[in-house]
Amino acid sequence: MKTIKVTTITFHCSYNYGSALQTFALKALLEKKKYVVNVIDFIHKKDFEQYRLFRTSVYLKNPKSFIGDILFLKKNYKRKRNFEIFAKKYFNLTKKKYYNYKDMKELNNEFDIFICGSDQIWNLDCTQGVEPAYFLKFANKDKLKIAYAPSLAHVKFAKNYDADLKEAIKDLDYISVREESTLPLIQPLTEKKISVVLDPTLLLDQKDYELIISQNENKLEYVFVYMLEYSAELVKYCNEFSSKKGIKVIYIASNKFSGIKGKNAFGIGPDKFLKYIKEAKYIITNSFHATVFSIIFNKKFVTFTTKRSSSRMVDLLDKLGIPERIYNENFNIDKDIDYDMVQEKLIDMRKSSLEYLNKALKRE
Repeated sequence: MKTIKVTTITFHCSYNYGSALQTFALKALLEKKKYVVNVIDFIHKKDFEQYRLFRTSVYLKNPKSFIGDILFLKKNYKRKRNFEIFAKKYFNLTKKKYYNYKDMKELNNEFDIFICGSDQIWNLDCTQGVEPAYFLKFANKDKLKIAYAPSLAHVKFAKNYDADLKEAIKDLDYISVREESTLPLIQPLTEKKISVVLDPTLLLDQKDYELIISQNENKLEYVFVYMLEYSAELVKYCNEFSSKKGIKVIYIASNKFSGIKGKNAFGIGPDKFLKYIKEAKYIITNSFHATVFSIIFNKKFVTFTTKRSSSRMVDLLDKLGIPERIYNENFNIDKDIDYDMVQEKLIDMRKSSLEYLNKALKRE
């Protein structure tokens, strides 16, 4: 029987836990289906600029950013190193690094199926227009081309990209998106049915993620805080809660001067991130993916909404029957969660996404 080789492309190299773990999840899921899987080591220079140790392109407009890069060089280097170690260990990256989609045409000699994966790879404001690589424009017409859960992020872009987007998706054999809210933007551009599917991280269960978590258990009782966007409300709640409970805080915050009182874990890799969630007594976050993993590991958690991800988080928690985990003034983090019910609903939610992927992989 011929071995079928699959390759995926996404924002795999972002030093962001959601990006790294959704890359891992889609690859792991495909490997469970007995495919040989590689992740294309494609670097989108404009998007990756924000993760460079020295962001030289922004220094003229924002001189203070240079000072920040100097002050946090050690921590940023630690982050870079840990994310790159994780990628090398779990992504099975292509031997060659790519910066231009035209150079990726050589991959047609190696792979049978091409998948553009999740994350905001179709956010044309982010990529500053259509990036052909993220629409598999390098893949030959006889190759199977699948879009699994890419995000457009918006219901409307800053510029009208309809014509560009229509041209970009026309050669894809199967198309899905991550958010239902973006369907009215993209469905009118093609006659193919566009499905709405789950973020890849939701397709795996606790046992799948435990395979990449160190088994050296931490006996310390703590609350884990992941603040993706600065929130004064979250900081206030966290500090008051930890003081009242007398419980230690371990936190990661994008804002280096967050005001959170506790141990700063900035720079840890995605595997350690999962370990902190798994072993925490409580989770406080405003991140979609930290919310996802709190649910997967059956934790007591509170989610604060953000401008960018509130609809995704509210929608997920509504569908799982636990909308009360969104923070409000009367919120009680100690309220029990019926995780038997939640996991049953999650298994049911997975069905249509797995069905879409299975049909696409078999050209049904």
